[in-house]
Amino acid sequence: MLGVVTGLKSEAKLLHGIGVMCISTGGRAHIARAKIERLLDRGVRGLVSFGIAGALAPELKSGDLIIADTVMNEIGEIWRTHEPWVEALASAVEAARRDHGDDAPHHAAARRSEGHAVGAPLWSSEPDVPMDVTPALSRGSSERRTRAARGIPAQGRDDGGRGVTVGAILGLDRMLSSPAEKAQALGQRGALGVDMESHHVARAAAERGLPFIAVRAISDTAGEVLPAVMASFVDQEGRTKMSAVLAALILGRVRLGALLQTGRASRRAHHALLRCRGAVAGLG
Repeated sequence: MLGVVTGLKSEAKLLHGIGVMCISTGGRAHIARAKIERLLDRGVRGLVSFGIAGALAPELKSGDLIIADTVMNEIGEIWRTHEPWVEALASAVEAARRDHGDDAPHHAAARRSEGHAVGAPLWSSEPDVPMDVTPALSRGSSERRTRAARGIPAQGRDDGGRGVTVGAILGLDRMLSSPAEKAQALGQRGALGVDMESHHVARAAAERGLPFIAVRAISDTAGEVLPAVMASFVDQEGRTKMSAVLAALILGRVRLGALLQTGRASRRAHHALLRCRGAVAGLG
């Protein structure tokens, strides 16, 4: 069985019923590794980092998908994802897009995900996962490695303008709030997007000799300002803390317009992730 790591509970709900073990970390670096270790101890045979991400590449829009062939962290460590899974996911997701596949039986999961108004945007089948692949951990020039990574836009975009790209994801233990921070991260690392879970997944999988992959849907774009206080809107189980949201509004730490914009972008990203259900279930 696959183990899936998300930041938000709303992301994990999208995979309900497909025979995977999910955990949500709430974007908390200090507990992410312990939760992943417990997941691995339950006997999962591969890991998937699944959820929303922030864009670093300026051409990416809300709802675009990144299938990671490379995951890196802030200090220049680089992990390669399991190539057969990259190819399988890219093919399956693109085929579903061409067929206008919306995973119709699971629209209820999408509707439930829309209840996720705000979050930390930086913020059953049991496939046989091959055990003969050990993701390689390496050090070196992350920018050089990333420039060689494939960034392949999907052929034809749907009515919402959403695309699928294969490339690098940067994992950080903090949220990037401003366009300047995102531009700096792009210049230093060259990754397409950023999240707060994939680097923990990559390290744990490499240490256990397990295959892994990251599938991320863009929520906030490279040019958007994301109020830093939003990182406090999610608890360590990945659930929205409405008390924190209301307190931030009352104290003027965030504006209602910013929350509504973030919520709309998050819903687009969740709908894009929903289309990956069948592809994730079919990994093996």
